[in-house]
Amino acid sequence: MRVSDQQLKAFLLDAGLATESQLAKAESEAKRKQQRLGEVLVGQGTVKPADLARLQAYILGIPFVSLEKEVIPRGTLEIIPEAVAREHNIVVFKKSG
Repeated sequence: MRVSDQQLKAFLLDAGLATESQLAKAESEAKRKQQRLGEVLVGQGTVKPADLARLQAYILGIPFVSLEKEVIPRGTLEIIPEAVAREHNIVVFKKSG
């Protein structure tokens, strides 16, 4: 699942994380470089990577979890085969029970 650039733009404006002029500049650069709007906004320093990730999770209706400071046991990571995890952009980070 991906957030469309138009959805992202609307939510960024609504949340006050970017202005119309910042978004127009980023859209132009994204088109020229054939990149996603979010990537360009992060590259320009307009939006922090963590803020972008949280906003995308919110738009998609999925919980955001920061794993920066977590140590994930290899056995837990291997619950889902790597190919499946990469294809679906998922990761197992905790096992209970």
